[in-house]
Amino acid sequence: MLGFLSSRQTGLDDPLRLRRAESTRRVLSLQLNPDRDVDRIHGNGVNSLDIDVVEGRYMLSGGADGVIVVYDLENFTGKPQYTCKAICTVGRSNRHVHKFSVESVQWYPYDTGMFVSSSFDKTMKIWDTETLKPAEVFQFETNVYSHHLSPIARKHSLIAEEQSVGEREERGEKKEERESHNNSL
Repeated sequence: MLGFLSSRQTGLDDPLRLRRAESTRRVLSLQLNPDRDVDRIHGNGVNSLDIDVVEGRYMLSGGADGVIVVYDLENFTGKPQYTCKAICTVGRSNRHVHKFSVESVQWYPYDTGMFVSSSFDKTMKIWDTETLKPAEVFQFETNVYSHHLSPIARKHSLIAEEQSVGEREERGEKKEERESHNNSL
């Protein structure tokens, strides 16, 4: 580390080299917390996680199997080691489950009574947490890779969603309509 700093100060190295080296060091030093675990519900990989900002207590997970799980992160045992329990699941037996991989899940920023999911089944669903039924389903012509709720919109709900530019080009959409959405949202 000191070698990178002195090389940077003398102008021998690009400043980005130190940044990359430090980022790499931090990534390689990441470890799982040995005291905390979560119930294993997903049959395949997990694509998206979101912890609610209201209480910091509930976590959503969206999986490659199309399943959505809500976990309670609260430790009621008082012991340092515990497993976060799944409190509800939109599983394969639920008729509202996504047909393909869930790519993104997000809590509504002001209330844990609602969350949004987007999927490769070309839908984005707004869910009622109490009933685990979609309050609204938006159907798209292409896969929905991600979405994001505005954290500052209080008088209206603004959701940005991302679709593949290549798929839209194959359908012949006008370039002018696409240009503002070429970059990640």
